[in-house]
Amino acid sequence: MNCEQIKNLMDAYLDGELDPVTSQKVEQHLRDCGECEQANEVDTAMAHAISQAAPYYKAPLELRERIQVSLREAIGATPSRRAAGGGLLPVRRPQAVRRGVFFDMPWNWLALAAAIAVAAIVASSFFPRLRQPGADQFLATQLIASHVRSLMANHLTDVASSDQHTVKPWLDVNLDFAAPVVDLSGDGFPLIGGRLDYLDNHSVAALVYQRRKHFINLFIWPTTPADSKEQKMVERQGYHLVHWVDGDFTYWAVSDVSVGDLQNFKRSFEQQVPPH
Repeated sequence: MNCEQIKNLMDAYLDGELDPVTSQKVEQHLRDCGECEQANEVDTAMAHAISQAAPYYKAPLELRERIQVSLREAIGATPSRRAAGGGLLPVRRPQAVRRGVFFDMPWNWLALAAAIAVAAIVASSFFPRLRQPGADQFLATQLIASHVRSLMANHLTDVASSDQHTVKPWLDVNLDFAAPVVDLSGDGFPLIGGRLDYLDNHSVAALVYQRRKHFINLFIWPTTPADSKEQKMVERQGYHLVHWVDGDFTYWAVSDVSVGDLQNFKRSFEQQVPPH
């Protein structure tokens, strides 16, 4: 699939409307194309923001009855209801009601208003550096999406090994930096492997660890001036994220393990990696 085909399929992919074969092809393209993957991250964040922030209104009874009457008339059915005894009861047709300003507004203006609202959400995602809390929120959304995608697509690792001396050379060859890799089996967090990922417009290393039946994705990239230096713990959508910076590298660990387990993982990793 090329980028234009992916663009046309993206809405159906996000809504879960594609068949398994096509979904797998889309997933493969997103893994291979950083630009399309970044666009997917933005679309996912926008859809989540809309679902969380947009108000929900239940249709009033009058509106529902008007729709039902219109449907019956459209298919040529008699607008009636059958009573319990077998008789027919007339459907009460709604009286003309005074419409509010919202219903008097032309649909093209409504579409314009919706477009402006969507554009505002996208702008807040594309210009996160103007407001640091927005940058952190957008990055957290990308991190969770990458973590979940690795589990759903059965693509936890590009190199599957518990040997750090196997995982690290593979990452060194495929990245322009040498990410630290350690095995934490002695602390209850065995190394599963590693893979390449793409976050915040650059390639990153993703180390995969296991905690009982749960997986921890540890994302690593060289620290930039735009990266937050503050250590923090974030909880979102049932996942926990812990962030820290150690010298040359920025770390984000993502998992559905408990906060205590993730803090212990961070502590164990820092003890095994010499400070830069």
